[in-house]
Amino acid sequence: MAGQRNRIIELADYISSFGIDVNIAKNKARGNKGVFIRTNKSFRIDLNKSIKDEESSIKILLHEFAHYVHSVHDKSLKSLDFAFGKLDNNILEELIQITVQEVPKDSAKMLFDKKEEINSQIKEISAKIKNIYPDFKISSDYKTLEKNLPLYAKYFLKYDRIRVFNNLYSVECMDEQFPELNEEQKNYIKLKSKQRSLRKINSKITKLNSYYNQPTELFARFVELYYTNPLITKKIAPISCKKFEETLLSKKIPELTNIENHL
Repeated sequence: MAGQRNRIIELADYISSFGIDVNIAKNKARGNKGVFIRTNKSFRIDLNKSIKDEESSIKILLHEFAHYVHSVHDKSLKSLDFAFGKLDNNILEELIQITVQEVPKDSAKMLFDKKEEINSQIKEISAKIKNIYPDFKISSDYKTLEKNLPLYAKYFLKYDRIRVFNNLYSVECMDEQFPELNEEQKNYIKLKSKQRSLRKINSKITKLNSYYNQPTELFARFVELYYTNPLITKKIAPISCKKFEETLLSKKIPELTNIENHL
């Protein structure tokens, strides 16, 4: 354990030599595994105190340090030319593949599994409605059903829960709370609720894709894998590695030129 701790400290000390305040196991890193913070001319890297093992600690420190390196060579954090020369589609595709390799699968899988589940539910509910109303279309509001809904029930076309005075009503408890609604009306309200849920899931997936496809994230994931598993990195991204190594040899990124000596 002492040897592992020394490796982490040695890398942290190297990162600190660039004027970066490195905090290991002192805070929750703003709810992340690690975080790079830039405030005016000061820099800080926090490693979440919940991270215990050496491998994860090293990778997170490398990842956050890569954000610092990127900020030094491109303040906009939008270009990767400083590391790979002119970025073409081949390099971009390789960097995306590395991100796919490195991104934790659990959170993304949970979203896609939930999306599949909701889509299945929407299809099932839609089929029930269509059995009674053949002209029903899932892609648009169905006025035939909407106009016959009681006024209170129309709120559920936009909201999953409504509060009237001290009473809370919800789509989830609709069968018990509003037995006077017929099955088609209930199904239509449930469908609208599922569609709202699906939009939220799709929005989260879009944000996730947008986040991981940011140039600074692509670079950080590359650096993280390149220095912890160069064989895998070169297999996934041979063109990117060749360009990156040429940049290192030219000493255009001095912050990373000798970092392997501190791992």
